[in-house]
Amino acid sequence: MKDQFDKKKISEMDFFEYKSSGYAFIKREHTNDSQDTLDVFNVYGSDGTLLAGFENEDTALAAIIQSGLEPTSLH
Repeated sequence: MKDQFDKKKISEMDFFEYKSSGYAFIKREHTNDSQDTLDVFNVYGSDGTLLAGFENEDTALAAIIQSGLEPTSLH
């Protein structure tokens, strides 16, 4: 059974220190190509390390799960 904690009752620093390598989040970012603006869905580790970039959010989420990480939201 996974450890349980209430994300609303702990500080951001405590959250990042709590098994930080087991969580990942997706951040939608815009890139400016020479002619187009493209959306990239970057996957970051909970410590802020960029892990990978994907063309859509579904693929990014699938990669997090397949890697054995737990997706989390920062909102």
